[in-house]
Amino acid sequence: MEAIGHLQLYGLTPCINFFDKSGLDLEADDRDLNILVSETADLRHVMKSLADVCPLKKARQHKLNIYLHEKNFECLARDLLFLTLFCETGLSKRERQEMFIDLYGNTCLTSKSDGYLQGVLNELI
Repeated sequence: MEAIGHLQLYGLTPCINFFDKSGLDLEADDRDLNILVSETADLRHVMKSLADVCPLKKARQHKLNIYLHEKNFECLARDLLFLTLFCETGLSKRERQEMFIDLYGNTCLTSKSDGYLQGVLNELI
């Protein structure tokens, strides 16, 4: 039993916008920005930050790169699954929201969520 260890799938702190205290003006800044998010166990900070900055008045001309670092491969695989789901253009916003809620917290998936997960599994591997 000692070798099993602990796998944290959910973060223990409230989500924050990591651009708030950075002093960056994302609309005026003309550099590529690189952000490293390390061992947060889920995407709550990335989702909060992007949700707060996405409605910019003018589109950014330079890249915004977010790098994820996780100690456990399971957490990284889960992050990649959710990022893939967020960027899925073949589903409506409502379908993506329902599927996210289903995949995030349930152990008994609906057949639609299970079908999506089986379909994207080989791509993620």
